[in-house]
Amino acid sequence: MPFVSWYEKHYLRVLIGVGVLFGGAAIFVAGYAKGSPKSASALLMQWSGDAVEVLSSGWEQAADPLPEHFLQPSRKPGAGVTVNTLMDTDDLVLLTGFFDGDPGLRLIRRDGSTVASWRAAFSELLPERADKPGAPQTDWNVDLHGSYIEPDGSVVFNFEYQGTVKLSRCGERLWALPERTHHSIEKAAAGGYWVGGLDVDADANNPTYRPLVSPTRARGTIQDDLILHVGEDGRILSRKSVFKLMMENGFEPLLSATGEMMANESLTDNELMHVNMIDELSSDLAPAFPEFAAGNLVVSVRDYNLVFVVDPTDWRVKWHGTGPWLRQHSAKFVSDGTIAVFNNNTYSYQSGPDGVTDLSQPRTSQILAVDPVSGDARVRYGGDMLSVFRGYLQEQPGGGFLIAEPEAGRVIQVDAKGDTVWEYINRFDDDRVLEMTGARAFPAAYFTVTDWSCP
Repeated sequence: MPFVSWYEKHYLRVLIGVGVLFGGAAIFVAGYAKGSPKSASALLMQWSGDAVEVLSSGWEQAADPLPEHFLQPSRKPGAGVTVNTLMDTDDLVLLTGFFDGDPGLRLIRRDGSTVASWRAAFSELLPERADKPGAPQTDWNVDLHGSYIEPDGSVVFNFEYQGTVKLSRCGERLWALPERTHHSIEKAAAGGYWVGGLDVDADANNPTYRPLVSPTRARGTIQDDLILHVGEDGRILSRKSVFKLMMENGFEPLLSATGEMMANESLTDNELMHVNMIDELSSDLAPAFPEFAAGNLVVSVRDYNLVFVVDPTDWRVKWHGTGPWLRQHSAKFVSDGTIAVFNNNTYSYQSGPDGVTDLSQPRTSQILAVDPVSGDARVRYGGDMLSVFRGYLQEQPGGGFLIAEPEAGRVIQVDAKGDTVWEYINRFDDDRVLEMTGARAFPAAYFTVTDWSCP
């Protein structure tokens, strides 16, 4: 993206950034003159930091026209479909990631040919958030994380921590929800979707967060994850604080197990929980889980290596497990009565600069399945995966899994024995791949669309 093009698109932010720098300098001088240099310095550092973020991200994008935010080192050769023993199946796979020069979604056949695609440019689809704090400075500085496709070919997806958008089969915006949604979009049987949300301005002085949250937080705020039920029309039908849910269910000993205030200054991004999956138990799978009921939710909380099942009618936790997974994602109910988890099994220090995977690290990520009755856990797949930050799984007929390994730019399907039966690599060049954050397979009969062509 040339600098002139970037400037034409974001000149207002540049002016605001420069203005904040000069305004901050003026406030510093005034504060110093009044004998308050310490307070003036703190305010100047906070404001100038925000301004520098605006300017630096734009400069980096202009100086290097490559989509660095989405690039990872390649781990194996090949591009597109590299393994396919499913030629006789007619299902379609929805991929979420970076394609054709932009973030987007792509619906493909098992042979890799494209059925439909959706370009997801943040500046065009979610202008309501374009000038809000934390908004990406370019369309290449935001992930798509969480997606779903309806039978009519419309798609719903999250711009990570920015909002949720629904597009028609041909890419027209049907609605947008400019909330801090993230990670997870799963269908709700009652209609709409279960979506992860985030209250980024939760008041640290609110007694609700005592005694685990210090009132001395920078800016006096913390980040509290939310479980959102979003309706078919994009309106929020209900919201529940995950922190409050856990406190109401007696999780205070776990939340305070480190012996420190949760919200001390070392807390990453002021975040309390980091919820990354909310999945509903369907009526079809409910008979395999007599201890639960259709409509119950399984929730993954990464920062506590915690997975729990909760009834959203009264928010009573029915089951929970801490480990053996580490920094997990994508907890799902599966047909054999277990809960499957994408076990990242890593720590953030195992990633290199700017989130680029360090390929010298052991490939320890895996799919684990836990029996919520006995507590027994077993590895369903692993040995060649390494994903430090993300991951997604979907059970397939016959007991296998479709798995998105984002930092490998790869989606694989394995059968019940753990053998790879399908693989897709999102190739960028000889040495690099482009991340994909999600993948879902749908039988052709799921769709009501007979003609996928668009004007």
